[in-house]
Amino acid sequence: MIIKSKATTAGSILLVLVLSLGALPSHAENVKQRIVSLSPHLTEIVFALGREQQLVGVSDYSDYPYSQGCIDKFCAIKLSSIASYQGADIAEIIRLKPTIILAWEGGNKAQDIARLEQLGYPVFRSSPTNIETLMQEVLNLGRILNAVSKSNTTHAEMTMQAQQIKSKYADKQARALYYMSQQPLSGMGSDRWLNSLLSLCNITNIYENLPTAYAQFSIADIIRKQPEIVIAATNQNPSSASAFWAPHLQVFNPKVVTVNPDALHRFTPRVLPELARLCEKVHF
Repeated sequence: MIIKSKATTAGSILLVLVLSLGALPSHAENVKQRIVSLSPHLTEIVFALGREQQLVGVSDYSDYPYSQGCIDKFCAIKLSSIASYQGADIAEIIRLKPTIILAWEGGNKAQDIARLEQLGYPVFRSSPTNIETLMQEVLNLGRILNAVSKSNTTHAEMTMQAQQIKSKYADKQARALYYMSQQPLSGMGSDRWLNSLLSLCNITNIYENLPTAYAQFSIADIIRKQPEIVIAATNQNPSSASAFWAPHLQVFNPKVVTVNPDALHRFTPRVLPELARLCEKVHF
Protein backbone atom coordinates (compact mmCIF):
# COMPACT_ATOMS: atom_id res chain seq x y z
CA MET A 1 0.00 0.00 0.00
CA ILE A 2 1.33 3.43 -0.99
CA ILE A 3 -0.16 6.86 -0.55
CA LYS A 4 1.26 9.79 -2.43
CA SER A 5 0.42 13.43 -2.75
CA LYS A 6 1.86 16.19 -4.92
CA ALA A 7 4.01 18.73 -3.08
CA THR A 8 5.68 21.98 -4.03
CA THR A 9 6.92 23.40 -0.73
CA ALA A 10 9.27 22.04 1.91
CA GLY A 11 6.30 21.40 4.19
CA SER A 12 4.51 19.58 1.41
CA ILE A 13 7.57 17.48 0.67
CA LEU A 14 7.55 16.39 4.29
CA LEU A 15 3.90 15.48 3.89
CA VAL A 16 4.78 13.23 0.93
CA LEU A 17 7.30 11.39 3.10
CA VAL A 18 4.65 10.86 5.76
CA LEU A 19 2.09 9.69 3.21
CA SER A 20 4.50 7.29 1.55
CA LEU A 21 4.83 5.52 4.90
CA GLY A 22 1.09 4.88 4.90
CA ALA A 23 -0.32 7.69 7.03
CA LEU A 24 -2.58 10.65 6.37
CA PRO A 25 -2.87 13.80 8.46
CA SER A 26 -4.99 12.85 11.46
CA HIS A 27 -8.63 13.90 11.64
CA ALA A 28 -11.18 13.59 14.37
CA GLU A 29 -13.56 10.65 14.01
CA ASN A 30 -16.46 13.02 13.32
CA VAL A 31 -14.70 14.93 10.53
CA LYS A 32 -16.20 13.75 7.25
CA GLN A 33 -13.96 12.93 4.33
CA ARG A 34 -14.89 12.85 0.67
CA ILE A 35 -13.96 9.38 -0.56
CA VAL A 36 -13.70 8.35 -4.20
CA SER A 37 -13.34 4.62 -4.87
CA LEU A 38 -12.02 3.43 -8.22
CA SER A 39 -12.68 -0.28 -7.65
CA PRO A 40 -15.58 -2.42 -6.40
CA HIS A 41 -13.47 -4.14 -3.75
CA LEU A 42 -12.39 -0.81 -2.27
CA THR A 43 -15.99 0.41 -2.22
CA GLU A 44 -16.95 -2.76 -0.38
CA ILE A 45 -14.19 -2.28 2.20
CA VAL A 46 -15.38 1.29 2.81
CA PHE A 47 -18.79 -0.21 3.64
CA ALA A 48 -17.19 -2.85 5.88
CA LEU A 49 -15.48 -0.04 7.81
CA GLY A 50 -18.73 1.91 8.19
CA ARG A 51 -17.61 4.88 6.09
CA GLU A 52 -20.07 4.53 3.19
CA GLN A 53 -21.75 7.86 4.04
CA GLN A 54 -18.47 9.57 3.12
CA LEU A 55 -18.34 8.12 -0.40
CA VAL A 56 -18.90 10.69 -3.15
CA GLY A 57 -18.02 8.58 -6.20
CA VAL A 58 -17.55 4.88 -6.97
CA SER A 59 -16.53 2.62 -9.83
CA ASP A 60 -18.75 0.50 -12.03
CA TYR A 61 -19.81 -2.78 -10.37
CA SER A 62 -19.78 -1.25 -6.90
CA ASP A 63 -22.86 -3.34 -6.20
CA TYR A 64 -22.38 -4.78 -2.72
CA PRO A 65 -23.97 -4.62 -0.20
CA TYR A 66 -26.46 -2.52 -2.18
CA SER A 67 -27.19 -1.86 -5.84
CA GLN A 68 -24.71 0.04 -8.00
CA GLY A 69 -23.92 3.44 -6.51
CA CYS A 70 -26.31 3.13 -3.58
CA ILE A 71 -25.10 3.76 -0.03
CA ASP A 72 -28.20 2.35 1.68
CA LYS A 73 -31.00 -0.09 0.87
CA PHE A 74 -33.38 2.73 -0.07
CA CYS A 75 -30.91 4.25 -2.56
CA ALA A 76 -32.11 7.75 -1.78
CA ILE A 77 -28.83 9.00 -3.24
CA LYS A 78 -27.10 7.29 -6.15
CA LEU A 79 -23.40 8.08 -6.44
CA SER A 80 -21.70 8.92 -9.71
CA SER A 81 -19.78 6.16 -11.46
CA ILE A 82 -16.31 7.60 -12.00
CA ALA A 83 -14.35 4.56 -13.18
CA SER A 84 -14.86 1.62 -15.55
CA TYR A 85 -12.77 -0.80 -17.58
CA GLN A 86 -12.17 2.11 -19.96
CA GLY A 87 -10.53 4.19 -17.24
CA ALA A 88 -11.23 6.86 -14.65
CA ASP A 89 -13.29 9.97 -15.37
CA ILE A 90 -10.72 12.50 -14.25
CA ALA A 91 -12.92 15.54 -14.88
CA GLU A 92 -15.77 14.11 -12.80
CA ILE A 93 -13.39 13.15 -10.00
CA ILE A 94 -12.06 16.72 -9.89
CA ARG A 95 -15.63 18.02 -9.71
CA LEU A 96 -16.32 15.78 -6.69
CA LYS A 97 -13.45 17.40 -4.71
CA PRO A 98 -12.26 14.20 -3.00
CA THR A 99 -10.06 14.31 0.09
CA ILE A 100 -8.87 10.73 -0.55
CA ILE A 101 -8.92 8.49 -3.65
CA LEU A 102 -8.80 4.70 -3.35
CA ALA A 103 -7.24 3.02 -6.40
CA TRP A 104 -6.51 -0.55 -7.44
CA GLU A 105 -2.96 -0.92 -8.62
CA GLY A 106 -3.16 -3.46 -11.41
CA GLY A 107 -6.87 -2.92 -11.97
CA ASN A 108 -7.04 0.82 -12.67
CA LYS A 109 -4.98 2.32 -15.45
CA ALA A 110 -1.51 3.33 -14.28
CA GLN A 111 -1.73 6.62 -16.17
CA ASP A 112 -5.00 7.51 -14.42
CA ILE A 113 -3.53 6.90 -10.97
CA ALA A 114 -0.41 8.88 -11.88
CA ARG A 115 -2.51 11.78 -13.21
CA LEU A 116 -4.57 11.97 -10.01
CA GLU A 117 -1.39 12.03 -7.94
CA GLN A 118 0.04 14.75 -10.19
CA LEU A 119 -3.09 16.81 -9.53
CA GLY A 120 -2.29 16.66 -5.82
CA TYR A 121 -4.82 14.14 -4.55
CA PRO A 122 -3.82 11.66 -1.84
CA VAL A 123 -4.15 8.23 -3.48
CA PHE A 124 -4.29 4.92 -1.62
CA ARG A 125 -2.95 2.15 -3.87
CA SER A 126 -4.45 -1.25 -3.18
CA SER A 127 -2.57 -4.34 -4.39
CA PRO A 128 -3.35 -7.41 -2.25
CA THR A 129 -1.92 -10.73 -3.42
CA ASN A 130 -3.04 -12.96 -0.54
CA ILE A 131 -5.19 -12.88 2.58
CA GLU A 132 -2.38 -11.49 4.74
CA THR A 133 -1.81 -8.46 2.52
CA LEU A 134 -5.57 -7.88 2.30
CA MET A 135 -5.84 -7.88 6.09
CA GLN A 136 -3.00 -5.37 6.32
CA GLU A 137 -4.79 -3.13 3.82
CA VAL A 138 -7.92 -3.27 5.99
CA LEU A 139 -5.85 -1.94 8.89
CA ASN A 140 -4.23 0.73 6.72
CA LEU A 141 -7.59 1.89 5.40
CA GLY A 142 -8.93 1.97 8.93
CA ARG A 143 -6.27 4.50 9.85
CA ILE A 144 -6.74 6.53 6.69
CA LEU A 145 -10.53 6.62 6.91
CA ASN A 146 -10.59 7.23 10.67
CA ALA A 147 -12.17 3.84 11.33
CA VAL A 148 -9.43 2.25 13.43
CA SER A 149 -11.71 0.48 15.88
CA LYS A 150 -13.80 -1.10 13.12
CA SER A 151 -10.73 -2.09 11.10
CA ASN A 152 -9.14 -3.72 14.15
CA THR A 153 -12.31 -5.71 14.77
CA THR A 154 -12.53 -6.74 11.10
CA HIS A 155 -8.86 -7.73 11.08
CA ALA A 156 -9.32 -9.87 14.21
CA GLU A 157 -12.36 -11.60 12.70
CA MET A 158 -10.52 -12.30 9.44
CA THR A 159 -7.49 -13.63 11.31
CA MET A 160 -9.70 -16.03 13.27
CA GLN A 161 -11.54 -17.17 10.13
CA ALA A 162 -8.29 -17.84 8.25
CA GLN A 163 -6.85 -19.79 11.17
CA GLN A 164 -10.00 -21.88 11.47
CA ILE A 165 -9.86 -22.79 7.77
CA LYS A 166 -6.17 -23.78 7.97
CA SER A 167 -6.72 -25.87 11.08
CA LYS A 168 -9.85 -27.63 9.86
CA TYR A 169 -8.26 -28.81 6.61
CA ALA A 170 -4.65 -29.30 7.73
CA ASP A 171 -4.77 -33.04 6.97
CA LYS A 172 -6.80 -32.78 3.74
CA GLN A 173 -5.57 -32.65 0.13
CA ALA A 174 -7.36 -32.15 -3.18
CA ARG A 175 -6.38 -31.43 -6.79
CA ALA A 176 -8.80 -29.19 -8.63
CA LEU A 177 -9.64 -27.54 -11.90
CA TYR A 178 -10.87 -23.97 -11.36
CA TYR A 179 -12.76 -22.45 -14.27
CA MET A 180 -14.91 -19.37 -14.85
CA SER A 181 -16.22 -19.85 -18.38
CA GLN A 182 -17.52 -22.80 -20.40
CA GLN A 183 -17.47 -21.11 -23.79
CA PRO A 184 -14.56 -21.03 -24.26
CA LEU A 185 -13.50 -23.30 -21.43
CA SER A 186 -11.16 -21.06 -19.43
CA GLY A 187 -10.14 -20.35 -15.89
CA MET A 188 -7.40 -19.89 -13.37
CA GLY A 189 -3.74 -20.49 -14.05
CA SER A 190 -1.04 -18.88 -11.91
CA ASP A 191 -3.21 -16.16 -10.38
CA ARG A 192 -1.58 -15.42 -7.03
CA TRP A 193 -4.73 -14.31 -5.20
CA LEU A 194 -6.94 -17.30 -5.97
CA ASN A 195 -4.17 -19.89 -5.63
CA SER A 196 -3.22 -18.46 -2.24
CA LEU A 197 -6.83 -18.76 -1.09
CA LEU A 198 -7.16 -22.36 -2.23
CA SER A 199 -3.92 -23.25 -0.47
CA LEU A 200 -5.46 -22.24 2.88
CA CYS A 201 -7.45 -25.48 2.80
CA ASN A 202 -4.97 -27.53 0.78
CA ILE A 203 -6.64 -27.36 -2.61
CA THR A 204 -4.07 -27.46 -5.41
CA ASN A 205 -4.96 -25.93 -8.75
CA ILE A 206 -3.79 -28.29 -11.51
CA TYR A 207 -2.83 -25.28 -13.66
CA GLU A 208 -1.09 -23.21 -10.98
CA ASN A 209 2.25 -23.39 -12.82
CA LEU A 210 1.04 -21.90 -16.09
CA PRO A 211 2.89 -18.73 -17.20
CA THR A 212 -0.36 -16.73 -17.23
CA ALA A 213 -2.90 -15.96 -14.50
CA TYR A 214 -5.79 -17.13 -16.71
CA ALA A 215 -5.90 -19.46 -19.69
CA GLN A 216 -8.07 -21.52 -22.01
CA PHE A 217 -8.17 -25.25 -21.30
CA SER A 218 -8.76 -28.33 -23.40
CA ILE A 219 -11.05 -31.03 -22.07
CA ALA A 220 -8.60 -33.66 -23.32
CA ASP A 221 -5.81 -32.22 -21.17
CA ILE A 222 -8.10 -31.98 -18.14
CA ILE A 223 -9.05 -35.64 -18.56
CA ARG A 224 -5.37 -36.58 -18.74
CA LYS A 225 -4.69 -34.68 -15.49
CA GLN A 226 -7.70 -36.25 -13.72
CA PRO A 227 -8.36 -33.67 -10.96
CA GLU A 228 -10.64 -35.02 -8.25
CA ILE A 229 -12.50 -31.72 -8.03
CA VAL A 230 -13.92 -29.31 -10.59
CA ILE A 231 -14.68 -25.83 -9.21
CA ALA A 232 -17.03 -23.72 -11.31
CA ALA A 233 -16.79 -20.05 -10.39
CA THR A 234 -20.23 -19.19 -11.63
CA ASN A 235 -23.61 -17.97 -10.49
CA GLN A 236 -25.37 -20.82 -12.31
CA ASN A 237 -26.88 -23.63 -10.24
CA PRO A 238 -24.70 -26.68 -9.46
CA SER A 239 -26.78 -29.00 -11.65
CA SER A 240 -26.04 -26.85 -14.71
CA ALA A 241 -22.32 -26.98 -13.93
CA SER A 242 -22.45 -30.77 -13.55
CA ALA A 243 -24.37 -31.14 -16.80
CA PHE A 244 -21.46 -29.59 -18.71
CA TRP A 245 -19.21 -32.50 -17.67
CA ALA A 246 -21.82 -35.26 -18.02
CA PRO A 247 -20.78 -36.33 -21.57
CA HIS A 248 -17.34 -37.32 -20.21
CA LEU A 249 -18.44 -39.37 -17.18
CA GLN A 250 -17.02 -42.64 -18.50
CA VAL A 251 -13.49 -41.25 -18.47
CA PHE A 252 -13.78 -38.32 -16.09
CA ASN A 253 -16.06 -38.31 -13.05
CA PRO A 254 -14.94 -35.53 -10.66
CA LYS A 255 -16.84 -33.92 -7.85
CA VAL A 256 -18.27 -30.68 -9.28
CA VAL A 257 -18.81 -27.75 -6.94
CA THR A 258 -19.65 -24.10 -7.48
CA VAL A 259 -18.42 -20.92 -5.84
CA ASN A 260 -19.67 -17.34 -5.89
CA PRO A 261 -17.10 -15.49 -8.03
CA ASP A 262 -18.06 -12.04 -6.75
CA ALA A 263 -17.36 -13.07 -3.18
CA LEU A 264 -14.18 -15.07 -3.82
CA HIS A 265 -12.53 -12.94 -6.50
CA ARG A 266 -12.91 -9.57 -4.78
CA PHE A 267 -10.34 -8.49 -2.22
CA THR A 268 -12.76 -7.99 0.69
CA PRO A 269 -13.59 -9.51 4.10
CA ARG A 270 -16.40 -11.40 2.35
CA VAL A 271 -13.85 -13.73 0.81
CA LEU A 272 -13.19 -15.85 3.90
CA PRO A 273 -16.78 -16.99 4.60
CA GLU A 274 -17.08 -17.87 0.90
CA LEU A 275 -13.78 -19.75 0.98
CA ALA A 276 -14.95 -21.67 4.05
CA ARG A 277 -18.08 -22.76 2.15
CA LEU A 278 -15.95 -23.85 -0.84
CA CYS A 279 -13.53 -25.83 1.32
CA GLU A 280 -16.45 -27.61 2.98
CA LYS A 281 -17.88 -28.59 -0.43
CA VAL A 282 -14.54 -29.83 -1.70
CA HIS A 283 -13.41 -31.88 1.28
CA PHE A 284 -16.70 -33.29 2.60
